[in-house]
Amino acid sequence: MNSTILVPTDFSNNALVATRYAMELAKKLQANLHILHAYRPFTSAFQSPLANKTDEQRAELGATKGLAEFMEKLGVRSDVTITSSIEKNGILEAISEYIEDNNVCLVVMGTHGASGTRKDLLGSNTYDVAKDVPRPLLIVPEHTKSFKLDNVVFFSDYQQGDIKSLRSLDSLFGDLGLSCTLVHIHEDSNAPKESDQQKLAVWKSVLERETPLQGLSTELAHVPENVDGVNEILKRLNADMTLITLIDARNFFKKLLHKSLARAIILNPQTPVLLTSEDTE
Repeated sequence: MNSTILVPTDFSNNALVATRYAMELAKKLQANLHILHAYRPFTSAFQSPLANKTDEQRAELGATKGLAEFMEKLGVRSDVTITSSIEKNGILEAISEYIEDNNVCLVVMGTHGASGTRKDLLGSNTYDVAKDVPRPLLIVPEHTKSFKLDNVVFFSDYQQGDIKSLRSLDSLFGDLGLSCTLVHIHEDSNAPKESDQQKLAVWKSVLERETPLQGLSTELAHVPENVDGVNEILKRLNADMTLITLIDARNFFKKLLHKSLARAIILNPQTPVLLTSEDTE
């Protein structure tokens, strides 16, 4: 039974970019693709039952029409099995139910939804999913022009969850022959010492012993822990994807207030970002 890549959509341009990326990924992985739209109709205790029913019908018709137009924009593909559905539910509930009933290997979403702005932490839907989804989540920026997956940059703070992250990366993309660079940002104002280099080398050995991925490259980067520093690394290493581990996923976004590296990666993604956590299955 083929695995399925799940793509929740709100019909926005970023969702379209993310879905096209997921289509190419599904082709590479020989996976199916399912496009899911969840909606919640407006109802009110101050309206009559008939008015509420009318609003529900209008919302369902709008969702059905929106999905049809979205699918038309995607176009027909003969090399990927694509299915779609609409659900009268919250987005997280709809995703969780679909995952429970289907063989989902990956969830792909855009960084910003139809109502999202660049000032948002993430599109509100993506935010909720990132906290709770029990599968790896791939966030695709709106500026992603085409599919390419040769080089992955893995930002590590020497957390035990890194093992699960690399296992997920290998399980999903190990057959694609990609290369992975393990990067730790040295925050101290002083230059890294030999002991810092040794710590990174030891952690590389641990990861290669505990995961199928071998031949990891490493870099101890002495750059500011901010957007510019992260982007400089990604550009120099010609990264096609960024991998990070969510530590305590449910509280992760609170920690962003003082976790500047994660903030830099997630708030201003230069590449698609693969997120995994302790809750990832």
